[in-house]
Amino acid sequence: MLVRRRIVLTATLALTAGFFGHLPNTISPAMADSTEQTQAPPAPPKKDPAVLSLRRLFKTSDFRSKSRTLTWDNTEDILWERQPGKEGPALNQLSIPDLEATTAVPRETFLLPAEPADPESNEDDASPSEPKPIEISQWTLSDDGRYLLVYNNTRRVWRQHTRGDYWLRDVSDDAADTAWRKVGGEDAPEAQTMFATFAPDGKSIAFVRDNDLYLEDCQSGDVQMIAGSDDPKLIHGTFDWVYEEELGLRNGFRFSPNAQKLAFWELDSNDVPIQTMIDNTSERYAQAIEFAYPKVGQTNSAARVGVWDKASQKTMWLDLPGDPREHYIAAVDWLPSEFKHANKRLLIQQLNRKQNQNHVFLCDVETGHCVNIHTEVSDAWVRHLRELHWLPSSVFESGASSDPSPRLLWLSERSGWQHIEAIEIPVPESLEEESNLPSRITPVTGGSWDVISLAAVAKDGSRIDFIASPEQPSQRALYRVSLEQGLAGQPKTTPQRVSPEEGGTYSYSFSPTAQYAVESWSDFNSAPVQRLVQLDPYKPLKAISDNEKLEDALEKLAPVHTEFVRLPIGEFTDDPASKEVELDVWIMMPVGNDGTTETLDPKSTPLLVHVYGEPAGQTVLDQYGGTTYLWHRLLTQHGIAVASVDNRGANAPRGKSFRQSIYKKIGRLSISDQAHATQAMLKHFPALDPDRVGLWGWSGGGSSTLNGLFQFPELYSMGIAIAPVPDQLDYDTIYQERYMGLVTENRDAFVEGSPITHASGLSDPLLLIHGTADDNVHYASSARLINRLIAENKQFEMMAYPGRTHSVSEGEGTRYHLRTMMTHFILQHLK
Repeated sequence: MLVRRRIVLTATLALTAGFFGHLPNTISPAMADSTEQTQAPPAPPKKDPAVLSLRRLFKTSDFRSKSRTLTWDNTEDILWERQPGKEGPALNQLSIPDLEATTAVPRETFLLPAEPADPESNEDDASPSEPKPIEISQWTLSDDGRYLLVYNNTRRVWRQHTRGDYWLRDVSDDAADTAWRKVGGEDAPEAQTMFATFAPDGKSIAFVRDNDLYLEDCQSGDVQMIAGSDDPKLIHGTFDWVYEEELGLRNGFRFSPNAQKLAFWELDSNDVPIQTMIDNTSERYAQAIEFAYPKVGQTNSAARVGVWDKASQKTMWLDLPGDPREHYIAAVDWLPSEFKHANKRLLIQQLNRKQNQNHVFLCDVETGHCVNIHTEVSDAWVRHLRELHWLPSSVFESGASSDPSPRLLWLSERSGWQHIEAIEIPVPESLEEESNLPSRITPVTGGSWDVISLAAVAKDGSRIDFIASPEQPSQRALYRVSLEQGLAGQPKTTPQRVSPEEGGTYSYSFSPTAQYAVESWSDFNSAPVQRLVQLDPYKPLKAISDNEKLEDALEKLAPVHTEFVRLPIGEFTDDPASKEVELDVWIMMPVGNDGTTETLDPKSTPLLVHVYGEPAGQTVLDQYGGTTYLWHRLLTQHGIAVASVDNRGANAPRGKSFRQSIYKKIGRLSISDQAHATQAMLKHFPALDPDRVGLWGWSGGGSSTLNGLFQFPELYSMGIAIAPVPDQLDYDTIYQERYMGLVTENRDAFVEGSPITHASGLSDPLLLIHGTADDNVHYASSARLINRLIAENKQFEMMAYPGRTHSVSEGEGTRYHLRTMMTHFILQHLK
């Protein structure tokens, strides 16, 4: 049984009746071990397990979360685990259900040959070096188990380490050559290979280097270029900055099921404006870093899809309609192998620039002809599906054709709530005579609740599993609909809950048959745990990781009161459309000497609100928040309450109208909701002091912090804005135009929602923080805000982190320094 552990004196999840610059000279004792301030009072005993400190959070392993990294086999219900060792790693197979380990790839497989002795050495004991294990960042086995691919020597490309070296080895019993071979050839440039991926038949590997796409034969090592150009601004098999950041695309090629064709994106970034960042620290002289970055209203890359055929050695370019610079190709997928024309048909999702239409095309890869089969539309924005789930043919009605049409599971908000639909994909022999092939849509789920995401389809077609939270938007659990009666009948409005009735947040990694899964769980105050479960019927099988050390450290901390509530904001606004609005909130409060909040004096407790405020995220979540959670809890030990609000527009499962009410209103509706919810908290929790209310946020939360201080100075008394977007016109096309529309139609809304427009309203302490190497939200935008504040004679504090990106994490001691500065600023201005 999964036991829900409580480490707080009080923790409730409730609906109210309405459903509603410089460091301080001294700091409190619990902070004394994280600063060199000579005037600080004596520190408490360092070994006191009840006390949090910055040094304990960032310089010890007391609160380090642990988990096992298990990987499902691609075809069988078997788990793989890399077992480290001094003599090199081994790859183990873990049996189901007992997780007994069997070595499948032994340690000697990972050893590199010993280097021969140097014949010119004068050393008397000159001898060959000892074999050393190959470095491993990631590993992959081909589906047939013959070849092992290892990725190492990695380099960061924007968010992730997607560039490095790949090494291939034949690990079969009859291998003629067992040496490690560098993918791309022994003379391939160091750390320049990206996304090396096995073909489905395991006989070849596709990879990207210098924006060109290659194919390598696993046996011979022969390499050929599939798509390339002398123009460095033509990108094949990967993406430019904005496609990667906002559409989640990195690997830009897809093998056909039979491995005989390779579909790929080509992006032409010519004419996309260049963003320049200055690197002042890597070299003695400053260096310019340049990359294509389309800001609001600017020119995008032109995207198209090619399909390379192994037999003909030729590429067919697909004929998609519309200006390629005014549309986005958001997804490219082959039909599943079990269906007719699987190796001849591609499914492509194409978004218009406003992203209020998602056109799904069926394309014939032999002629290039594409036919629209489905279109999702919205008055605001639509989503695309990054991962497709298909119904197996066993689900189809009896008497169906021996060549049934594929059924794609789709998520649609057309009903006002996000639900699952099954889209029948037409598969005529030829698409040439067709311009439009409307698909048949069958609703699968329905009702006044949201399906958050599709999770899995049972291999036998008996059920669809998905993530939802019909009762509490802050939580996540696995739900199910049965397909034992096929797709006939009305949509399922009362899905079956699969996860235990435990609250918190569940997530799952499914086996190939979806009969088993690695289940992860945490709640707001409890460390993550993992276990192996059977799914149909649901049954816990084996504990994987219980995070016992972390949980023990959390349980020993001084108590805190945690509460989830829903608060009405109508009485604090004159907007008629907001009168019935209720917003979700979590709050962490210090407790009195009696261990409760009841004895706290009225208006005795300052409040810090952690804000995001934009459509891309949700902060009111019943899940463990790691270091940020612990830092918030540290602040409660200094007598400060910490809270967070999901304003309208948050990506929460509260219906389409809730999520999309922010359309064209970022920076206006979002911050007014935050302000009114803060006023509702001040009323609901009498211990909170209305004269000491602060804000802090990162990225979009930094923008919200600025807007809060500038537009509601009478409410907020201090704020910390990290990596904000002071001017919405400075951010990228895909994100900002998705939620704000086109600047040619809506410029006033962009301007009015931008903090820089309201900079004259600053009257309270502001700490502005930004990394100078932030490729996402550019430091230059903060520099323009600084100039505006100077022009308005507004005093503030500023910290620029040289060479740090959007995460402000690079470099030794950076996070420790950042949180120390933030903590001092808060204690100075809220205590």
